[in-house]
This record gives sequence, C-alpha cells and structure tokens, in this order.
Amino acid sequence: MSSRRLTLLLAVWLLGSALSACRRQSLPPGPVIVETEDLVRALRQAGAEVQPTALLALRPALPGGQTFFVGQEKVEVFEFESEDDRDRALEALLQAGAKLPSLWARGRLIVAYDGLDGGTIALLSGLLGDLVLIPQDLVVEPYPPAVAAAIAWLSKTDGIDPGSVSVIGYEPVDWPDGCLGLGGPDEICAAVITPGWKIALQSGDVPVIVRTDELGAVVRPES
Repeated sequence: MSSRRLTLLLAVWLLGSALSACRRQSLPPGPVIVETEDLVRALRQAGAEVQPTALLALRPALPGGQTFFVGQEKVEVFEFESEDDRDRALEALLQAGAKLPSLWARGRLIVAYDGLDGGTIALLSGLLGDLVLIPQDLVVEPYPPAVAAAIAWLSKTDGIDPGSVSVIGYEPVDWPDGCLGLGGPDEICAAVITPGWKIALQSGDVPVIVRTDELGAVVRPES
C-alpha cells in the first residue's frame, strides 16, 4: 500500500472519529447557532463587521455556499438540511483529496476559513466550538524545519507534550527585518528582508500564531 493511500485512509478514520466527537462535544456557551442567519447575528453581537458578498463559495463535495467578509477575512458558510447531511458532506470533502481549510461544524452549518489570522480563528472557535478538522495536504511531505521548531517552541513554552500541538497551517513570508516585524521599542533589528514562515498552531482550544525565520532558529509569537 502506498504512503499516500495509507495517509488518506488514516485521515478518513480520523475524520470519522472527529465527526463522532463533534456530536458529543460541549458547545461553547452563547447564542444558539443552527443556520446562517444565526451565525451572522452572533458574529455581529461579538463586535465583528460582517459583510455578505455575491461570491459563491465552491468546494469539492460541498453544495454552493455563501461567502462573507468577517473584518478583512473571507469566510465561507455552507448550510444543510440536517446535521446528518452536514456530516456526510464533511466525510465526502475529505475523501475528495483537496487541500482543506480550517473547518467548524455546528447546527446545520459547515464554516470554512483558509486564512491564518489568529483573531478570526479564535472568534469562530468561540462561537462554533473546536475545529472539526486540522487542515493539511494529504500528500506525504515532511513539515519545513521551521514548523518543527515552532512546535518545539510552543511545547517548551507551555510545558506540554509536542504531540498535543496541532498544525493549523503555514505559509512562507518575507519579514521586513531580522526581528520578523515584532521588534520591541528598545530592540535593535537588522534592517534586512528576512525570509521565513507564518505558522498557525493549536494547543487545546487555543490557536497560536508564530513567526519564524527560514529554518526556525528564531521563533516569535504574534500575541
């Protein structure tokens, strides 16, 4: 059996476990969210600016959904006839083999977010509960060294098992200086473009966004 096939089967098994956990999980306190209007209302009550768009949300294995801007971030919302239909769609989405966003499931909704903004992830998690699925490519590739360094940094900082840290996503970034754009008022930072990474991790229910240089020798949290 190929590594890719084995990884896909493992991912499908994990999704099945995640769907079961999704039904059992204790939802966050707050407004009841069943349909799209409930979510928009809850976001606005939380102080977020929510703007509907004419853009149709299209993803493999999912029906057409609605696209909203929550602040400056694009969020896609898919509404189903029932929670069972929602769960079947989640499984089909994984089996389609596409690159996966951050996903939440609550009521009859699937909410998808491709970005790495920590505030948006925290806001959606606060209203919708835990992420149903940690996004990842199903292609078997090792993480860049900087991602492993970020995981090691977070596990040491929080005193937790590295295996409990999930990788939400990562992207290459050219930082404006040697301090990765996060230098303090009394800090001297080399004024050179520094290639590196923006990495989103999760420890328990808390998303953490960190910046690193190219190899992970320097790791700095955004907040």
